[in-house]
Amino acid sequence: MLVPRRYQTNYADWVHRDHLVCRLTDRGHLSDPLTGRVPVSAHAPDGGRGRLLVNQLCDLVRVHTTPVGTSTRIHPQRG
Repeated sequence: MLVPRRYQTNYADWVHRDHLVCRLTDRGHLSDPLTGRVPVSAHAPDGGRGRLLVNQLCDLVRVHTTPVGTSTRIHPQRG
């Protein structure tokens, strides 16, 4: 998942019960709970299609956002 460069991003990945898990955290804040679940216009100035693609390709996407940052944990599809 691509994250805007204006935020310092931390990345971690590991295997849990034979599943790959990836986590991205940054200081950004998501105000729209449907970010990445609803398609955006092809002409959207800030993109937004990356989160949609991640939601379509992964078994599970968990996003936790607070006023001080956001953590996104993805579980890619197996096989």
